[in-house]
Amino acid sequence: MQDEIQSSLIATTRTSGQISSEDLGFQRSLNPEVGKALDEQSERLLALSKSLLKSAASISELKAPVFEDAEDLDNNWRNVVDVVDSLLEKTDICLDEYTGVIKQKDTEEVDAHSLQKE
Repeated sequence: MQDEIQSSLIATTRTSGQISSEDLGFQRSLNPEVGKALDEQSERLLALSKSLLKSAASISELKAPVFEDAEDLDNNWRNVVDVVDSLLEKTDICLDEYTGVIKQKDTEEVDAHSLQKE
């Protein structure tokens, strides 16, 4: 399941990058169906963003930013960055604990403190 989700996210990110590099205003004026398709995809990406941010915020002390459209997302970008940053910090701590880096550091501090007392 993780592989499927990961490949879908990668494909979505690539497609978003490709779309954003196009002249969308021109494409909209050329073909109204393109405009409709772009609006549908924008809504889909906005819904995915909301869900991901809500999920990420649920494991932090932060509240998920609320936005109704892409403009709100642009205006509240700092809140989005705060949620993602908090998630990355928690991930880093978990990885350190898993690999033993934190335990090793704590043990070294205790040993150094013990040596200073002697």
